[in-house]
Amino acid sequence: MHSSSPDYLKEGDSFILYHPEGNFLLFYSPGKKFHTHLGEVVFSEKISYGDPVVSSKGETFYILHPNMVDLSMKVKRKTTIIYPKEAGLILLELGVRCGAVVGEVGTGSGALTFILASVVGKEGKVYTFERRKEFLENARENLKRYGDFPWVEWVERDVEVEGFGITGLDALFLDVPEPWRLVSHAFEALKGGRTLGSLSPNLEQVKLTHEAMKKEGFTRLRVYEVLQREIMIRPEGTRPRERGILHTGYLLFGEKTNKKEPL
Repeated sequence: MHSSSPDYLKEGDSFILYHPEGNFLLFYSPGKKFHTHLGEVVFSEKISYGDPVVSSKGETFYILHPNMVDLSMKVKRKTTIIYPKEAGLILLELGVRCGAVVGEVGTGSGALTFILASVVGKEGKVYTFERRKEFLENARENLKRYGDFPWVEWVERDVEVEGFGITGLDALFLDVPEPWRLVSHAFEALKGGRTLGSLSPNLEQVKLTHEAMKKEGFTRLRVYEVLQREIMIRPEGTRPRERGILHTGYLLFGEKTNKKEPL
């Protein structure tokens, strides 16, 4: 039977300071003060997830445990990120699971890297390839804020020129401007029957990648656009939020076939 005792925060633990007018991702330090437009909040020596705290202006906030949406969206950005609405489908389509060995090209700010690392766990492995050193270093620092991930291997490499240098991947994702140029290298890096995915902002890029994958020997090719709208529940009326993140890109997936005569 699971214990219902308080889940006290320790020094450095991440948490969401929640108020209907705003969310803040913070890291706990006893006695720390945080200033908001709704007043100053002071965090006591003993506080647990779920606790209410009252600001200097009498506003009630709550200490919540951050989920993966919170953490991935709050990375320090030097690039655009893969949003949670795409990340969920990426995990399912690629078949990412505990213990999997996966790769990604285009580390960017590390949002997807964090999600992949969290899912495969210490039994798995994430190879993340990025040709720009400053992006790689920023992404590495982002993950350090959230914990220790020794199963992530950070690779500064131009895959288009040098290839992957590894084989036997269970899944691979490309988040680069011209993914079609990496398809042949991706074919060599993946295990047979496993999935390659890519994200592109426009359909012309998708067409070029689709053609390259088909030519190289990928099958069951499919393309998706993921749209998400938040619904606002209010006494005066329920409706979709007027603003939000709608189109961010198109996802393409396909499986590697072995280049040999059918059995």
